[in-house]
Formats: sequence, structure tokens, C-alpha cells
Amino acid sequence: MPQSKLERPHNRAKPEQTSRKAYKFWNAIDVRRALQNQDQNAQIEALSALRSTLSVKPGETVTPQDERLALVVQWMESSAGAHDIFEIWEGTNQSSTLSLLVSLLSSVLTLLSSHFPYHSHGIPIIKALLSPKWMRKITSYISGSNELILVSMKLLNTISHFGGGRERKTLFEAFPWDLKTLAKVSHMRRKGKGDAEDVLARPDIRTYYVFFILSFIDPETSSLVKSTFLEQQRDIFLSIFKGLSQDSYLVIRKVLEVCWVGLWSEPKVNRTAKIGLFSEITIGHLLKLYERAVAENADGDHIPADLVHHFLLAICTRPGLGICFRDRGWYPRDTDADSVDEPKKSGKIYNKILSNILKSLKVNEDARQQELALKILVSCPELVAGYWPAVGLTLEPRLSSKWIANIAFFGLVISQPVPVSSFLIPGNNIYQPDPPPLSAILESILPSVSTKMHFSKGLQSMSHLVQHCTAIALARCLTKLSCVFRAFHDVESALEEDESGQWTRRRREVEREARRRVPEFQVVVAFSQMKVDAKEVKLALLGESAQRLLWLYHLCFPQMVAEARFDVGKLLQGLVDASQDTVREAGNVCGLHDLKQLHVLRLLQESDQFTWSGKVANSSNTYLHALLKIFCATPTRAVQSTLRSLLRKTLAESILFQEHPDEVDMWLDSLPTTYRGTGCEAPDGAALTDESDGVAAFLDDCAQRCIKTPYRYLEALQDLLPMENSAVDVPSPLLMTVLEQFAAKLTGKLLTPSDALAIAGFVRRLVFKLAGKQRDLTFLRIISEKVDDAAMPENLYSQYACITAAIRREVSIMHKCFSHLKGVHRRAEPSASSEVEHFLMKIEGVPLPESSTARVHNAYKLVDWLRFAKFRLQPQDIARLVAVVERFHPPALKDLFENLHPADSLMWEGGNLKTASRQLLQVLSFDWMFTQCSEADIANKQCRETMLECLFLRPPTRVQIEHAVCLVAHEICSIMERESLVCDLLLLLSAIMQRALGELSKEDGIRLKECILLRAPSIHGLSVSGDLPDTVREALCVFLDVSLDPSNEDDRTMVSSICTYWTECFNATMQSGQLQTGRSIKLWLRFADSNSLLNIIDQACDAKNAALTPSALEVLEFALDTLKGSFTCASSRIQISQLLRLYRLLPDSEVLEEMIAVAVTSYLPPCYDGRPLRAKTLNFSLSPRCLPTSGNSQLGILPTDFVSRLFQKAIWTESTSRIVSGLVYAQSNVAKEFVAWFNSGAWTTIPLEPLLPAVHAVLDSLGGDAIDLFHDTVVIALFDRMLPQSHRPEGLRQLCIRCICILIKADAARKQHLASLLQKNMQRLAVDQFALESVCIASRLQSFSPLADVVTELAERGLQWAVRHFSCNEGEDEEDRLILAQLTKISKHGFKAKAYFVEPLLTAIIQNRLADTVAVDIGIALLQCSPLKPVVVNRALQNILQHPQFLKLCGSEESSRRDLVIRFIVALFQLHPANTCQPSHVIPLMRIYGGTISASDRNLLSIFRLYEAEKLTPISSILAKWSPSPGMSVSSQLDAVQNLDPIRMLRTCHVFPIWRRMSDEQEDEKVGLDEQVYDPLFVILLVAQMLAHHPPASSLEWVQTFRSNVFSLLIRCLSAKDEKIREASLGLLARVWKSVELSDMQEKQHALYIFNLLKNLIKPSSEGPPLRLPSYASLILSHALRGVFYPSNFIYPRTARFLLQRPELDVTDVPMLYGMLYGSTDDWKKERGWIVRFLSDGMMSTEDWKVLKRRHTWELLSSLMQSSVRDQALRRAVLEVLANLTSNAQATTSLVLKSSLLSWIEMQVQLPRSNEDALAWLKILENILITANTAKLQRATNGHWLDALCRCLLLILQNCSAPSLPILQQAARVTLRLSLAPQTSTFHLSRVFMAAIGILEQLEPCVDFVKFGSVNGPAVPSKPPYHGHGLHIQPQVPDPLRAWGGIVEDLWQASMTLDEKFMKWDALTGRLLNWRGIVGEEGSPMGEWARLEAVRVSVSSIANCVQ
Repeated sequence: MPQSKLERPHNRAKPEQTSRKAYKFWNAIDVRRALQNQDQNAQIEALSALRSTLSVKPGETVTPQDERLALVVQWMESSAGAHDIFEIWEGTNQSSTLSLLVSLLSSVLTLLSSHFPYHSHGIPIIKALLSPKWMRKITSYISGSNELILVSMKLLNTISHFGGGRERKTLFEAFPWDLKTLAKVSHMRRKGKGDAEDVLARPDIRTYYVFFILSFIDPETSSLVKSTFLEQQRDIFLSIFKGLSQDSYLVIRKVLEVCWVGLWSEPKVNRTAKIGLFSEITIGHLLKLYERAVAENADGDHIPADLVHHFLLAICTRPGLGICFRDRGWYPRDTDADSVDEPKKSGKIYNKILSNILKSLKVNEDARQQELALKILVSCPELVAGYWPAVGLTLEPRLSSKWIANIAFFGLVISQPVPVSSFLIPGNNIYQPDPPPLSAILESILPSVSTKMHFSKGLQSMSHLVQHCTAIALARCLTKLSCVFRAFHDVESALEEDESGQWTRRRREVEREARRRVPEFQVVVAFSQMKVDAKEVKLALLGESAQRLLWLYHLCFPQMVAEARFDVGKLLQGLVDASQDTVREAGNVCGLHDLKQLHVLRLLQESDQFTWSGKVANSSNTYLHALLKIFCATPTRAVQSTLRSLLRKTLAESILFQEHPDEVDMWLDSLPTTYRGTGCEAPDGAALTDESDGVAAFLDDCAQRCIKTPYRYLEALQDLLPMENSAVDVPSPLLMTVLEQFAAKLTGKLLTPSDALAIAGFVRRLVFKLAGKQRDLTFLRIISEKVDDAAMPENLYSQYACITAAIRREVSIMHKCFSHLKGVHRRAEPSASSEVEHFLMKIEGVPLPESSTARVHNAYKLVDWLRFAKFRLQPQDIARLVAVVERFHPPALKDLFENLHPADSLMWEGGNLKTASRQLLQVLSFDWMFTQCSEADIANKQCRETMLECLFLRPPTRVQIEHAVCLVAHEICSIMERESLVCDLLLLLSAIMQRALGELSKEDGIRLKECILLRAPSIHGLSVSGDLPDTVREALCVFLDVSLDPSNEDDRTMVSSICTYWTECFNATMQSGQLQTGRSIKLWLRFADSNSLLNIIDQACDAKNAALTPSALEVLEFALDTLKGSFTCASSRIQISQLLRLYRLLPDSEVLEEMIAVAVTSYLPPCYDGRPLRAKTLNFSLSPRCLPTSGNSQLGILPTDFVSRLFQKAIWTESTSRIVSGLVYAQSNVAKEFVAWFNSGAWTTIPLEPLLPAVHAVLDSLGGDAIDLFHDTVVIALFDRMLPQSHRPEGLRQLCIRCICILIKADAARKQHLASLLQKNMQRLAVDQFALESVCIASRLQSFSPLADVVTELAERGLQWAVRHFSCNEGEDEEDRLILAQLTKISKHGFKAKAYFVEPLLTAIIQNRLADTVAVDIGIALLQCSPLKPVVVNRALQNILQHPQFLKLCGSEESSRRDLVIRFIVALFQLHPANTCQPSHVIPLMRIYGGTISASDRNLLSIFRLYEAEKLTPISSILAKWSPSPGMSVSSQLDAVQNLDPIRMLRTCHVFPIWRRMSDEQEDEKVGLDEQVYDPLFVILLVAQMLAHHPPASSLEWVQTFRSNVFSLLIRCLSAKDEKIREASLGLLARVWKSVELSDMQEKQHALYIFNLLKNLIKPSSEGPPLRLPSYASLILSHALRGVFYPSNFIYPRTARFLLQRPELDVTDVPMLYGMLYGSTDDWKKERGWIVRFLSDGMMSTEDWKVLKRRHTWELLSSLMQSSVRDQALRRAVLEVLANLTSNAQATTSLVLKSSLLSWIEMQVQLPRSNEDALAWLKILENILITANTAKLQRATNGHWLDALCRCLLLILQNCSAPSLPILQQAARVTLRLSLAPQTSTFHLSRVFMAAIGILEQLEPCVDFVKFGSVNGPAVPSKPPYHGHGLHIQPQVPDPLRAWGGIVEDLWQASMTLDEKFMKWDALTGRLLNWRGIVGEEGSPMGEWARLEAVRVSVSSIANCVQ
């Protein structure tokens, strides 16, 4: 801790010990008596004792029952405002007494602040202390003694924190911040060292001062106070950082916590102000804390360096937060950006502060500072380029710690990730078309700080450490370069660039320039070939770095490497030895050698000069030999994977594997992996060597022979292929070479016994691996015979019997693998062997060797023992052997299991694989597990899951899975006769396919399915087999379910040949009359296409009855069921007559009946019966056949007996009902037959649910005519049956309601009787039952006046239900929402409801559902339906205003809920104004009134005006306490004005509501304004009250009032249309002018100059109020006045210069037009944007247009926009100007006629644009259609202006990049207006329709057509004309379905104006009918008319067909 500077006073009076005995304060009387003592000493003792009694320790919690608190409260009640203390204070000057008094007040306020109820006792004390008199006393003590300073600062802190800071604003205004002693106070520390906790328990003067300053920015402080404090007392706040490095840890933590939580986390404080505080100087003070890096407490966690480090990380390394700005990465600074939060500094980067901070960080001395620097550079990659020259790191190589630190940090900086996000267009996922600048890229990879010279010198240094560090740094640079290349390649691919692309050219430039900055390649080669006499670790380090550099040079600079002619093959020579045991033992360098191998292999992979056939120096072997040896020897997975990739690449390019590159993996997987030590022997004495050496040499020799004479071996391979079998996949010709050389070398005794055994094992594994790619095993059996012939005993080693037996064992295993696939799984039980037991006991007792090499050798010795064993082992022997091998070397288990003989089947039981661990499965393979399993193992589900887990343990490739499924398919092929085993194998295959299709890509999945289904003979044979057992067929069905998807077109096409086969089989059997394969046919019919299914149906129809066996009918019905999903009569070849013939064959088939229903209804329009189609997406592609363009109908020629048979059915299904309903709509005679059948009474036995749709169809199609045909008894019975009953489905209930309403309306004779039946039925039901029926029937009958009483009764039942519903807190379901929607509709249409029904409902809504918008909407509507008494209205008002959630609801951000509640209140006020207009009702409304132009605030203002009109009393007394912020209290109107949001006030000036009037009229125009704009009328009234009662008294108050921008708004009010507003504003401005003349503020002359200019503009009017001032004049003066008090704003010097250059302002001219529009300063773009926005804001009337027209302003803007194609901000600003222009009739007409506006728009809309621009253009087009003088335009252009509008609209729709519902909504409205205009070209209009419907089809997949219940009411679009404010805002679409319906209605209505139908008119009509079905008759009257007409046309067309 630093030393303190202030000594604690020692002579302080301590009377506590005596006073505590003398004074006991039990109540307030004791306190007052003690304080009123006239003896000074006694008084001091009393004060001291009282202070001790009331003192509160820091951090202590004061409970409500605390005795001290009770005493203080009692004292304050008897002596309000601590009057006793102030009396003593006023009468004494003694320092000790003053200290006691001030300290006592602190304790009193601390106690009173602890709980809210007692705040009222502390407020008077604080008010007194903050008065000028007492504040002067307190501040004078700050320059007094140390004790007085301490207690004074404590008191100030207590005041600031009182009540959570409620008086902080007043304290800030009262405290004299210009005290000179504050600087001294900030350095007054307590001397001596104390505990860290003591600093907060007993703060010193500086600590109190720091806490006092921090209190004004802590989280509890309002944002307004924070902003004002930081703006006015910036230096005071910054002073706390100057000595922060000497403060204690706790103080530092407090300061940084408050700065983060209260300042940086406060979004309402301007970020510019925050950044100004934390400049380089402030950060410099904080950086000093890094020096305190030692813990300063006993626990070791108080480290100031850590504290400041995390704070700086938070504010410096997070783009968009703190002082770290989000820049453009490697791109230069975007000068187009214009954000208020950006620093106002010029330069190429935003983060100037961070750039300067980086220079001062000691990155090489402190790890924390290094981390900070690195994270700053990661967050701001643009700083890297400027960092190198600024920091000046010493990079010249030298053996010093400083250079090592420098080069290490250099590498860390270079290693930062590539800023790929900056390559994207901001706010989009599309790449930039232009790449970053070359310099920025290179400086982040290879800085221009002599890198080439330094790196070259470092690599050639004599110091190995310097060489190593240089190599690491260079490697980091090259790695970064490769990452950049990779990122550039990704961008090039995404942008689909060719060689001439910008990113491609930049990549080549980077490569070319980077070559100049790196050492020559020969330098790196020399470094890699340098001979070093050093220790092994050093050699390994240098070697690894050298190989890494070589690889990176090959990767990054292939041309440079090619020019050097470097033989890459030489690098392989030293790698083989690195894989041997000696290297593996050296664990400290083993990893480095692996890395060297990895680098070399990657180098070879990148090099195009490397070929495997090159010869190794001084050897006959090729490089292939070395690679194979490394592959076999390396245990490192990364090396093996890279080597596999290298071999696959190099060998696949040669003739050996060019036809089958996937085969390389099989050869590699077959290589031996055993390791043998020196001196190993077989039991017969034969020497055993490492198998990998022999096999590698053998394969190398074979490869060389094959590459020399490839055709010889290809011909030999062809000779072996069976001619009759085409299912052979030809392997590599190298296989023939291996067979030839193996036989030749065995015959010639050219192989050692060990090599012969190794090669035999390799060939065995290879042949088995090849079985995984062969469709047929015949060829492999021939190969195995060849191997058997070559390894005959006479060709082997007679002197080595064990070796000979082992080789023959390998051949036997190979044969058994194939016989296993063909033969029976059985295992003979061997007898136990004592020798085996003895051997196993011996090896189990062998201790585990310490050497890893010894453990490996021991493990593989056991594998060799297994291969040479003469005894047959038992499963328990294998288990013991597995345990030992696993203990020695777990990877050896793979070789152990692969050498088990399949005939013994020991692997599963001996290895206990059913419960195998994950580690064991990692060394196993699926193919050997499958080969070793028995029939019981395959039948075991757990075994199958184990094999599946082994296969998918690591994500397999498609080829690996194909090999696995081929093995299983071969097994199935070999055991077809064994039913159970085939089933089990099919289940295994199903599991593999299911898992594989879930993990593979779609393309790989398709190829896998083709492999197994089409190319595997066994599966294909099962697929076309007709005599499969049931169990096999079920297993095959499971396999097909997993593998194929019937709805997938690709899958169906894949198996089409099999489906065709079965279709032909069915046709053949139908002709023969015998069908035996019905079940197999059904298995494949689900994948058949529609043509195949139709062929089956045709065959069944044409077949004789004898051929239609039950099996055939079963297949037929299954085909119909399959076809049903995609069946429509318009797309099918099935005629209705054909369906009827099938109906005779299958009279009970529900599927066929459903198809007939589909066929019948397909001849009718969509939703013909008015019911919705319940589908998520509707198919509109097919036009209904009923439309006039349809062809001949088949419905008119239906057999007469078909309809009669339908009526005779005893059981009606839904399909029966649909058929009858469709026929009723299609044929009138069917309706009459139905009525006759109905009158017969046969309908009574049929349930109502299938019957009612047919009844509804009759009533709907015939109406009153149908009802007259019904008998009276039938109608009564039917009506009674339709009355509400319980347990009915939703659709049936709605249909009953419709039928009931139709009957009551249409049947005049029975109307009263039916109504009485309905009333009686409802009366006997409970209220909560069938409420839906009540309100729906009432809603439908409401317009039917004869039944008004019935409607009222039903509606009142709905009200009773609503009372109960709103009284409970249960959730709402769909039925409840539908009831409420209907009840809302009834209430809004009005009905005479009784008051005793309405009153409880209002009470329930207010108490329980005030937050429910639907409930409140019902309440508002009901207020007009019932005469409520004044007492009821008053009670409702009081309940709302006293509701606990009232403030939350009315202050919420959800404007719809707030608007409804306020509308509710307004409706209640207007019922009985004489009673409702009470102060108790109006005062609560002041707290929710925001003073804005929003509808809710204007409604509240209307209540205030209503109060004044009723009470004849001004509301000013109530408004005196109004505050713009609900949580802030104000003392006067002046405070309210000063607290107004200046930004919102400025926005009000910009989008001034010119339509606002002083009268009580309600303006309909809203121009998109909301709570972000103040109400000018209210502002005028508030300013008037302020000037009348509390005008500003000081210069500071005047400045603060001006800064609120209210006077700027008063100037704008002079441009209002209303005369009274202009008159009031002018009077207030005159009063302000006079007051400013008398003030002494610094800005006085500037303000007076502006007021004088304004005075000269006001022309006196003799008739009355002043004339309207043009908008541009008032707007420029408003900006100028604001600029005076905001001089930092860039517009201030420009407006001041403009106004000072002329004696008066010309109101007929546009101010500053040319100077700002064509400026040449550095801020020209900002000036241009400002003037365009200025032009937009000022265009509000015809007078403003005249001003613009005089200067040809629009011509200037249009040319400017046309030349600025890429300046999106400018184009949008000009569009806002155009929107305001087209909102004026005279301006629009003039622009169209004289400025060729439409031709200009036609050119502009051809450019690509965003959605916002497209929407803006559409709004402008609608403005033109609405506001223009159409008659004048028609006469002048002869109608051509409409053609131009059509072309513009068409271009917008065609060029829209991402169409959306809002765009199409707007386009549909424009299209409708165009169609209604006279003389619109039908040609252009039809093209618009085609484009609009095309976009509609694109958007329909995003619309959910199921959620039709939520569509309650029409969407309310914004009303044109559209102004510039909010022009580009993309509106939200809360209900896409409602938006879709509105678009369809607008387009259809527009299309009806055309003389002829266009192409897609049928589809559009289908959409309209679907929309009518969704929303119902009342939701779309247009759709209902279209439905009736469509049905009428369909009936007439069918009748014509019959005739």
C-alpha cells in the first residue's frame, strides 16, 4: 500500500465514555431536553452521546424494529426537520461542536434512509441542508480543519445516497463545484498503513470525496443527472483517477465497478461523452496500476493489477462497447458512416485511443499488458498495420532476452485469426465484391519492418536459439498467409469468380508481394540441411522447425519452390529410422519426430514434383517402400492419416489404382502392424523379423514390376474373370503381380520363412477386404485358389514345420472366410490342453515391463504364439489371452482377433465382445467381428448393436459402409434357404442403413442405397422373389422402411425397375387368373409411380370377375390407398365412370369412396360449401374445372342408380357426405331427390355428423326454395336435432349454427316457431354451456331486425359467460377466443343490453383482465350498448385508476395495450362528464401522460380539456407537478421543461405535425408519428405556464432551458396551419426575447440575433393572427438556435456563418442549398446528407413547394441521386424528399408534367435495391395516384402517365431481390388504384398481375393456412399519402395469413376491371375462394359473392354438358 499523506488527529475529544453514563435517551423528550441545555460543555457531551447512540456502522443493516430508528422517528415527529440541531448549529462557531452536529445529521439521515416510510422525515432536513444558507456553511467547512472536512464529506455522501439518491439532482445543482479546495481534498489521505477493510469502515477524506463523486454516476442515479454531471463537471470526475494508483485495493475496486455498472452499462448516457472521459490520459492513470502486481492482503486475492486488467479488457477489447469501436477490419474506414456514437476524429481508423494505448503498453515486461495488447489487436485488426512502426520492436537477430521476447510477441501478433467477418457486407451474409487493400493484408502477415533481412539473418545465425526463434516467427507468418489464402479461396468460391476476379487477383498480388518479404527458399533449405553437433532435443527442435518451414514454403509459394529444383524425395530418407523402437523410447523427442514426419508428409502432398516411383539413394527401393514402412511403424494417428491421404493421392494417379482409387485404403488396411524385436524365433527355430519390412519390400518390388509392364498383368487379370458374370468389380492389376511374385518367390525359395508368412497374412487380409467391394465372390474364390496353389506344402519350408503350418493356416482362414459366408455356423468343442494351460499361467505371471518397447514386443509374441499354436483353443483360453495382451499393449488385440480362425468362432465369446468397452471397440473392425460371429451371435440383438457401434465408432465414409453392407449381403446370398438367419441379417442391414442415412450426406446416402438395392444380388433377389416366407418378408419390409421414403421422388425413381417388374407380374397373373404373389406386390406398390398404379387399376377394371380373387382385390385396394395421397381428378387418368365400376367391385371400400368424393369435388370450386380446407399449404396450381374455361363435365352423366344407392346406405361416412354435398351443388335434381328422401324419414337412422353437410349443401344452394319442399314435421325435427348438444366436434357445431341461421332467416312461415324452439333450448341450458352457439347465432342474426329480442337474449347469455370467464384466471383455448371475437363483434354493432348484465362484466374486466386487449375492447364497445348510471361509471373509473397494474399497463412499451386502456378511460369520462370530471380522476392521469403526439396522449389531453370545459377551471394547478419521466419528481414547470428530452424535441422539429390544431377537433391525420414526438400544443401550454409562474432566473437556468430545444419548437410552430398555434407561439417567443435581453448569459447576443431575424420575418397582419412562416425559414432558424447552445454540433458554424452573411432571411429561397449540397470540405458527405434531410423536413405545404420549385431543387436532387448509385444513404434521403413532395397535389402534378417524374422513376427502379427501397418506391407510386390531379394529367398525357406508372410498378416487382408480404401488400394496393383509374392499359396491367401473382406464389410456403382461428379482424394498413418520416421502415406482419388474404382480395378486385381474363385469373380466383373459406362469409363479402357465382357457373356448365 502507498503511504498516506494525512495524519489522523490525536487531540480529538472523546467524551463517549462519560457521556454514555450520564445520558440515556429513551424517547424524544430526553433528546430535546439534552439538546436544549444552555451549558455549552453539557451540550457538547449530549451531542457526543447522541451521536454515539445513533451511529450506524458501515455495512450494518437497520431493521424496522431498530431502537435507534424508533428514537429518531419519534424525535422528528416532535421536532420536524431536526429544528433543534439547526438552532444549535446556527448559534455556534466552535469547531468541535460543528463536527458533532454535522456527524449527528449524517447518522440521523442514514437511519431515516433505511426504510421508505421514514423518508418523509428526512426530506425536510435535506431541503434545509441544500438551501443556499446551509450549503454555504457546509462547503466552507471543506477548507477548515481535517475533522470538519471529514464529517462534511460524510454528510454530503449521506445526502447523495438518501432514499436511493432521490435528492441527488438537487444536491448536484446546489453544490458549488467551482470550489478551489476540492483539488486539495482529492489528495488528503490518512497517514500510516491500516488494514484493507479499514478503508471502507473508516474512510479518509479522499475516500469520502471519491465516493461522493461516484454517487452521481452509480446505477441508482438517473441518466439525465449522469449526463448533466459528466457534461458540466467532467474535470471533477476525472480528478479521481489522478491519484487512483495510490489508493487501496477496495477503493480501486469501487471506482472501477461504478464506472462499469453505472457508466459503461448505462445505455442512456451518450457514448461520445463516455469516450471523452476515458481518453489516453485517463487510461494512462489506470495503466499505472499494473505496477502493483503483488497481493495486498493475507488471502492473496487483492491484486490491483488484476483488477484494472479485467476492467481494461472489458472496455478495450469488445467491439461496440467501451472505447473499442467496431471497425471494418482490413478495409479502410468507411467515410459514409455517420453515427453519433463514433469519435469525431479524422483518420483512417476509428480506434485512435486504442492505437495510442497500444504504444504505451509494456508487452515484454508484463504478461497482463501483453494479453491486453493481443486482445485489442484481435478485436481491432486494423490497428496491426500501424502498430509496427509506432512501437518500434527490435527485430534484428541477436542473442538477448529482449530480442527473444520481441520476436515471440511478434509471432503472437501475427498469429491472430484472419478477420473473415470483415469480408462480409455489414448486416448481411454476402461477401464484399472488393477485397481489402494489399497493404493492410500484408502488414498483418509480413510487416514491412525489414522482415526478409531479419529472417534471413536469423536463420543463418550462429546461435541455435536465435535460429529456432526466427524459424518459429517465420512459420507463424507463413501459417497466417496460408489461412489468408484459404479464406480468399472461400470468398472466390462463394462469389464464383474466375481468374480475372478481384479476389483472385488480390490473392495473387499478396502471394507475389509476400515472396519479396520472406527469405529465399535456398536459405530455408540450407537451414534444414545444417549439420549441428548438439544434444538430441536441440536437434529435434531445429529439425522440426526446419521441416515446418519447408512444408509452409511448399504450401504458400509453390512457384518459388519449383524454381529452386529441390528434391523433395530426399526428405524421406531420414524418416524411416524415426519410426523404430529406439526413437519411441526417447519420449522427450518422440513427439518432435512425429511432427517432423507430419511436416514432410504434408510437404510431399503439396508438392507436384514427388512421385512414388522415384528411387531412394543407394538403394533399389522406391519411395513407396519408405512410405509403407512409415505407415506400418508409426503409432501416431495424425501421421498415419496424412500418410494415407498422400498414398491415396499418389497411387490413385498411377495406372495401378486409377480405375479404383478407393481400393488403396483396402491395401493399406491389410498391411501388417506387428512389431518384433531382434532375435525372435518360431517354435521350429525359424528367425522372425518385422513383418512390415518384408511386406513393404515385396510390395515395392511388385509395384515396380507392374508399372513397367502393366498390360501384361491387366491381360492376366482379364483371363481370370468369369465370362458369364458381369457383376465383378475388377481390382487393381497389382493384385496379379502380387499373386505372380508370391508364387514365383515361394517356388524359387527367394523369401525368408518370416517374410513368406508375412506376405501370406497380407494377401489373406487383402482378399478378404476385396470381398467388401465385390458384388459376386466367384472371382475372389478363383484368387484364393491361386493363393492356395502357390502356398502348397511342397513350395514351402520343409525344415520349418511351424512356419509351413502357419502359412497353410493363413490360406485356411482365407478359404474359411468365403466358406463362412456360404456355410453353416457351427463350432466343434475342443478338449482342454495342459500345455495351453501351462503357457497361459506362465504369461499371466509375467510382470509388466517398464519399457514400452518391451511391452509391445511381449504383446506381439503372444500373437505369434497364437499363429503357431498347434492346439485348438477354448473360449476361456482366448479370454485369458486377451486379458494379458490388453495389459501389455491394447492395440495388439486387433492382430490377435484377426488371427483367430473363423471356423472356431472364438472371438465373440472369448473376447466378451457383447459387453465390449469403447477402448476395445476402437481396435476392432466390423468386417472381422462379422466374420467371426456365429448364427446365435447374429440372432442376438446385443451382438448386432455391438457391431453397429464398432462400425460407427468413428464417423465412417460411404465406402466403408458399402464394404460392411456388401459383407452382410454376401452372407444373405449364401444362406437363402435358412429363414431365421436371413431375417436376422436383414435386421442387421436395416440398423446399418438407418444409422448411415442419418450421418451421411444426401448424395452419399443415395449412392449407398443404389449399391445395396440395385447392385447387391442377394437384396435384389429378395426384392423380386414371389415366394418369400412371411418372416423374411416382414424383415425385408423393415429394411425398405428404413432405406426408402415413399414420398421421395429420388427413392421411387431408384426402385422403379423393381416396381415395374411387380406391376407386370400383376398384369400377367390377372390375365392368367391366378395371383399368388399379392403380399410381395403390396410390399413394392407404395414405391410405384402413379402410372404403374393406374395400370394396375386399369387391369382390374378390364379383368373378368373370375380373375378378381380376394388376393387381387386386396392388391387393388392397396393400390387405390397408395394413389389416394396424390389423387386429383384433374391430374389422373381415372374417369369417374371407371371409379364407379370399381365401386361395384369394392362396395365397402372406404378408400375408393374417398377417391370418388375427391373426383366429385374436383369439379367444383375450392371451398364451394364455404368451409375451410384444413391444410398447412394450399395447392393453387390447378384451376377448378367448374370455372367457365373448363371442359366437358362427367358429373352430368352419372348413373341414376349411383345416387339412389348412396341414399340407401345404412352407414354414412365422411366421404359419403362429401359425395352427396358435391352432387347437390352440381345438380339441382340431386338436391330435390335428397329432399324427397329426407321427407321419407330415412334420415333419422343416420348420425347427424355425416348427414349435416348434405343438409347444409341443400339449404345453401337452394335457399328458401329448398325449405318449402321440406315437410313441417321434418323441418321441426331437423331443427330440434341441430340445436346445441354436448360432445359435438368443432366443425359440426359451426355447421349446426349456419344451418340454424339459414332456416330461421329463410323460412318466413316457421320463423317464430323456430325462434321459440331456439329460446326454449337455450333457457334450459346453463350459461357456461354452449356459449359459442349463443354468440355465433346472435352475431349472424343481428342484422335481422324481426329477431332483435332473440339476438339480445342470446347476446346477454354471452355476457354472462364472459363475466364468469373473466372472473377466473384460467387460460383461454381456441373456443374461448372465438366466443370473445364474436362477442366483440356483437358489441360493436350495438344492441340494447341491460345494465345489470353490463355492470358485472365491466367490473370483471377491470379487476382481472385490464391487461387483456380483447377484454378491454369488449368493455369499450359495451359502454355504448347500455345506459349506465353515473355512480357505476365513477366506480369503474376509480377501479381502473386504483388498479395495482395501472401504471405498469399505461407506461408499458406495448402501445396497443396502453391505447386501449386509455380509450377505455376516455369512453368512461365522456358518458357523464359532469360526474366523471373530478380532480381525483384527473390527477392520476398526469402520471401516465407523456406529452407526445401519440393517440393515447392526445386522448389524455382531450380529457384534460374536457375537465376544463366542465369545471370551468384551468388545469394548470394540476399540470404544475407534471414530469416528463414517470419516476422523476419536479418542483416546478421550469424543471419539467428542462427535463424534456432534447433529442425528442429536435425530432418534433424535424417531423413537425403541421396538422395539429388548438381546437378540440380530433385530427385523423397521423403521418406515422408516435411517442417519439412531442405534442406541440402541450409544449406551448407548458412553456406558457413556465414563463408565467417559474421563468428561468439565472444564466445557467436559461441555458438549460434553451438546451431542451423547446424554443426551437416554438419557432417551428410559426409554420403551423392553425392560426391560434401560431399566435400563441409568437407571443411566447416575444416574452422569451424580452427576457433574454435582460439576462447575462454568454450566448445572449447569438440568441438575440436569431430572434431579431425572426422578428423581421413576421409581417404584421391587420386582420388578426400572424401569417404562416414558410417551413424552411422556421426550420433553419430552429437549427441555428439549437446550434448556439450545442456548439459541438457540426451544423452550428455553418448556420451561424449563413445567417451572419445576410441582413435578413429570404423566405422565398432554400437556405444553404448550393453550399451544403455541393460542398468541398472534409465533411462534404455529412453536409450533403444534412441538407437533403433538411429539404425533406421542410416540405410540408404548397408554399414550401413553391420555394423548392423556384430554385429547381428537385432537378438538383434527381441528378445527384442518379450519379450516386452506391451511396445508399443519399438515395434513401432523396426518396424521403420525394415522398414528401408527392404528398402534395400541386407538387406531384407539376413534377409529373414538367419534370418527367415517371420517366425518371422508371429509370431508377431498374437498379437492384433492398426491400426497404422497393417499399419506398411503392409508397411513392401510391402517393402519385392519390394526390395528383388525375383529370389534368389525363388531358395532358392522354392517359400515358398511367402506362408509365404500370411499367414502374412492374419493374419494381421484377427487380425486387427478396420480396416480402409488406412489399406485395403495398403493390396490391397500388395495383388496385391503377385498375380503378380510367383509361389504364389492360396490357400493362395484366403483366403487373402476372408478376404480382408470381411473387405471391413464392411467398405462400411461408404462410400457415391452418391457423385460421386467429384471423379475427381486418388488418389496418397505414393510410396514404406517405410522408418521408418512416418511409423505409419495413412494417411487421403479425398475421401473415391476414396479409395474404388482403393481397388476394385487392388483386382479384383489380383483375375484375379487365375486359378479358389473363393467364392466372383462375388461380387467383381459387385463392379468393380459399380465403373466403378461411375467414367465413362476414370476413370476406367479396369472397362470398365469388363463391356463389362460381357455384352458379359450375351448375350451369354441368347442365349444358348434360344437354
